[in-house]
Amino acid sequence: MFKKENNKSSSSKFKKWRKLQEKRRLEHEKAQYAGRYHPDPGLKMTNSIQKRRLFRKTIPLLTIFGLTALISLYSIMPISRLVSLDVSGGDKQTKIAVIKASGLNYYESLFSIWPDKSKIEKRISDKVGNVKSVKLSISRFNHVNLAITEYRTIGYVERDNLYYKLPSSGMTVNYGVEDFDGSYPVFYGFNNNRRLLKDMALQVDSVDRKVRGCISEIHFEPSKVDPERVHVYMNDGNEVIAQISTFSRKINYYPQYTAKMKFKGIIDLEVGAYAYPKN
Repeated sequence: MFKKENNKSSSSKFKKWRKLQEKRRLEHEKAQYAGRYHPDPGLKMTNSIQKRRLFRKTIPLLTIFGLTALISLYSIMPISRLVSLDVSGGDKQTKIAVIKASGLNYYESLFSIWPDKSKIEKRISDKVGNVKSVKLSISRFNHVNLAITEYRTIGYVERDNLYYKLPSSGMTVNYGVEDFDGSYPVFYGFNNNRRLLKDMALQVDSVDRKVRGCISEIHFEPSKVDPERVHVYMNDGNEVIAQISTFSRKINYYPQYTAKMKFKGIIDLEVGAYAYPKN
């Protein structure tokens, strides 16, 4: 009986000892774990720097994707299409010629217009003779405006009973009209010689304004002796025979010539300067 009770007491003490050992082991491991994985301030800083670097690398990609999405969305919307084309400056015929020369079409994509802005401006200046410069601009998203500057008008060139505006550049416009401004001289006979027409336009442009206003008609009448001969009809009834290359220099003395004339006649400026009555 005594032995039996002694065994039970020993067993109970052993269990208590094992529990105590297990508890100590767990506490020891816990202490070791806490020491081994104690947060390192330097490690936290390194992780923060890496996150910032990653974020900086991500920003350009996000920006590119965002812009691509916006451009794609814009390209399929009506505001990316040409709906209005206006021309600032020039008369009705000039505006029509400018629009035609531009090559722009209704509802055309603005993405094809803006990159070719300089080409469109140059094309208009090359094709429309009286246009000196062009400025293309886009307003209200899809409205295109062509602001033009014209050369000074020198006169009109007659071809097949139509009158074509002649600017100081010497390049006639591509459209003709039946009625024209009578305050400008009319050029006749230059149909087959554009070079001399341009030279004559430059000469007339250099004439004094008051004298230029006295000119009514300029006829190209070359001869074997003078391939640049022109016959000029003045508003006061006099006529002038001159040479294209010296026209502006000599015609500027027209008021002095007529002041000495007591008759309506012809002033010959080809060689020297002399006048004689009309037959």
